[in-house]
Parts: sequence; structure tokens; C-alpha cells
Amino acid sequence: MRLPSRLHLKESRDFACIKANGRSQAGRYYVLAMLKVETLTEFQFGLVTGKRLGNAVTRNRLRRQMREIIREHRAEIAPGWMFVTIARWRAPEADYADLEEDWVRLAKRQGLFLKPVVSAP
Repeated sequence: MRLPSRLHLKESRDFACIKANGRSQAGRYYVLAMLKVETLTEFQFGLVTGKRLGNAVTRNRLRRQMREIIREHRAEIAPGWMFVTIARWRAPEADYADLEEDWVRLAKRQGLFLKPVVSAP
């Protein structure tokens, strides 16, 4: 199942706005930059894989893995966020489980996930 294209950030001005006005946190394999936008009914995301990570095959594999991580956790992500996931130089060496663990840890630390609902006894 693919993520709908309406969730993808496509404009460079959106990336620049997140960089200028948002907050970011670095992990072992990723940097997660986020910006809260009250008018969004869903979240939007962008992916960055620079040329220093490797050849096109390596960068495309990383992007596929990053999209899959976001797709798996789509239900947990709070609406109203624009975020960019930037792959760091260590990312091509990591396996999928390590990449997912690092991204989830960053997302929780940044407050990207929905707050767990606590039911009253």
C-alpha cells in the first residue's frame, strides 16, 4: 500500500520553511526537522538523501525504507505536522530495524506521535 501523494512535500519553499521556522533533532541515522501547521488536516513529509550517501541505487533504497517506516507508523503520527527526514552518512550501513528504531525514537522525542489515550477507571 502506497502513501498518497498529498502527504508528500514537493515544493522547495516547504522544505525551506521547515528549516527556517521548525525545530530539528539529530539521531544516529536521521535528522528529523518538524514544523506545526494548524491548517493541515493530515501530516506532510519530505525525504532528503544527499549524494554523499552513495550512488543512486543506495539513495533510492534508503528513500524506500524511509517511506516504509513512515507508512507503518502513519496511524500514530499526529495531524498538523510537516516534517522532513534527512538521512545521515551512517544510514546506508544500517539495517532496516536500526533505521526504524532511530526514526521512531526521534519522532517520540519530538512529539510527532499522537498522545496515548488514557481511559478512566
